[in-house]
This record gives sequence, C-alpha cells and structure tokens, in this order.
Amino acid sequence: MSREHSLRPVVQSILLDVAPPLIAYYGLRAAGVSEYVALLSATVLAGVKVCYDAIRARRLDPFAGYLMLNFGLSLAVGLATSDARMLMAGNTLVGGIGALLFLGSCVIGTPLTQIVAERVGAGTDDTPGPREAAFVRRVHVSLSAMWGIGLLTGMLISLAIIFSLPVDAANGLNTVVSLTLTALLMVATFVLGKRARARGERLREQTKARQG
Repeated sequence: MSREHSLRPVVQSILLDVAPPLIAYYGLRAAGVSEYVALLSATVLAGVKVCYDAIRARRLDPFAGYLMLNFGLSLAVGLATSDARMLMAGNTLVGGIGALLFLGSCVIGTPLTQIVAERVGAGTDDTPGPREAAFVRRVHVSLSAMWGIGLLTGMLISLAIIFSLPVDAANGLNTVVSLTLTALLMVATFVLGKRARARGERLREQTKARQG
C-alpha cells in the first residue's frame, strides 16, 4: 500500500470529524443562537459521528471507546454548565484525557497509534515474527508518546486562548491551533513511519536470510 493511499483514509476521517461540528457551531451563531447552545449542538453532532462509526464497524475497539468516552464526558460538561467559556474549557480538559491515554498506552496494552494504524488499514496483512512485532511495538510506543506530549501541549495552549479571548474568537482560533497541531503530528508520524518501514523491511530480510 502506498503512502498516499494510507494517508487518504486518515485525512478523510479527520475532515469528517472536524467539519460538521465546526459548520454547525458557526451556522447556529450566524442564525443568532447563543454561544452555549451552538457549542453544545456541535458537541452532540461530533458524538453522532462517533456512534455511527462504532455501529458501522459493529465493534467498539479501544480507540473508538476513547472517542465515545470523550463525547460522553463532553456532553456531561455541557449539561453541567450554561457558561460557554467554561464549556469550552471543560471540553479542552476532556480532550486532555486523550493525551494521558496515549501516554498510558505506551506501558499498558497496545499503543494507541498502533490501534489507529490497524483501524484505518495502514498496516500490512502479513503476520510479523517475534523480532518484527517487538520492533513495531517500539516504534508505536515512541509515536504514542509523541502524540501524548503534543496533545498535552495543545491543551495548555487552548486553555490560555479560551481565557484570553472572546468565545467566538477563541473557538475559531482553537480550531486552527488544533488542526495545525494535528497536521504537524501527522507529518511527523508519517516521516517516522516511513523510516520505520524501511528499517522493518531490512529486519524482515535479515530474518528470512537466517531462516534460509
């Protein structure tokens, strides 16, 4: 599978996750709806996408489970406060849970980046040998740690923006920051992944040579 074909489903998934809630928020604001209702509506719309993906896949893998947890907590925050700024701050803190899960998956279970790669079909169909499987895990531990640290940094930046700007401006700027950070992390992931694949191919050839 080419790098372009591997990237396409990831980009499409991000656009489908981000675009509808953003359009809903600014569309409702343009129609004169309050900031709180617009934010809550966007949160619910984002959760509908998560539920649809889980039902379509007919299973709830760990990554989808995280997304469902993220939506549920965001909705709980929305129902607990009527202040738009606190709703944004609460959702940002909920998003920080994702960073902790990325970091936690480095030492417990399967690294989240590995789960995502398998989820979008970016991995190979071959069953790896013990050495190759260990190498793949080391790579994804590094990638998951990178995403965890990046998301924690993004959370701190978002909180600073939320409490420094008006709600509409903060929501728009936070979207730009989030997309930019995600793009940078994705680029770094694919660059490191390309190097890891090349090294993995060499490891596979060495293993075949020993078996031969």
